Amino acid sequence: MSEAGVMSRLDEHGVLTVTLNRPEVKNALDTASQRRLGEILEEAARTPPVRVVVLTGAGRAFCSGGDVRSLGAPDPDDRLAREFSADPTWSEAEARADRLRALSAAAVSLYRLGKPTIAMIRGPAAGMGLSLALACDFRCASPDAFFVTAFAKIGTSGDYGGSYFMTQLIGPARTKELYMLSERVGAERALELGLISRLFGEEALERETGELARRLAEGPPVALRYIKENVHAALEAPFAQAFESELRNMIRTRLTQDAGEGSRAFAEKRAPRFRGL
Repeated sequence: MSEAGVMSRLDEHGVLTVTLNRPEVKNALDTASQRRLGEILEEAARTPPVRVVVLTGAGRAFCSGGDVRSLGAPDPDDRLAREFSADPTWSEAEARADRLRALSAAAVSLYRLGKPTIAMIRGPAAGMGLSLALACDFRCASPDAFFVTAFAKIGTSGDYGGSYFMTQLIGPARTKELYMLSERVGAERALELGLISRLFGEEALERETGELARRLAEGPPVALRYIKENVHAALEAPFAQAFESELRNMIRTRLTQDAGEGSRAFAEKRAPRFRGL
């Protein structure tokens, strides 16, 4: 399916590949594309056959950020923009903040989605594009991938949750350095820093990312959802709360049919067939 510069395709394994499809501008996202990406990810969250989401870009780029040519341009399908423009009591700053919050839903969805998410990266992941990649659970990159925050270069501070995601991955000192200096980080350096999970040769990138996605898709969906929740709780909640949440999630997963299937498969020395039940 294709609309507003974003394509999506669900394969027989339950892997939904979402492709940013504006290669003529290195997949820079205009307002309509940002909105559509958020809609696709929201739909993926409520669609049981979708077990894994892979986010990538068409051509030789992942995403070069927001399309600066479209900044301030009206989107006829943007309900929030219409409502704000019609309300004389709403300040411009608040209206813009609410609109950006709504457009940033894609990054929140990738981070919070109860399913594994993978960014498959070639070429630039810059600004908003870097934030989207950092929101994913895994980042697989080719040797020509590079990463740059870019915001300080245009006098802005950053959006799409990137400063939060990066701080969790590589710590505050490195994050300040990369945001304030906007230095370009190549693929090998990104791997050293922990910005990416895996680095594959160009010819192997799609094959290896696909294999990772299929392995995750064959896993127990309920357990993977709660593993992700446990890790997020470890980052965000006090120890006692995270410990209690982990305990309850363990009981929830033990009571699933998949847990029973996993135990039987282990005893029978065969691969389990998880159904998400």
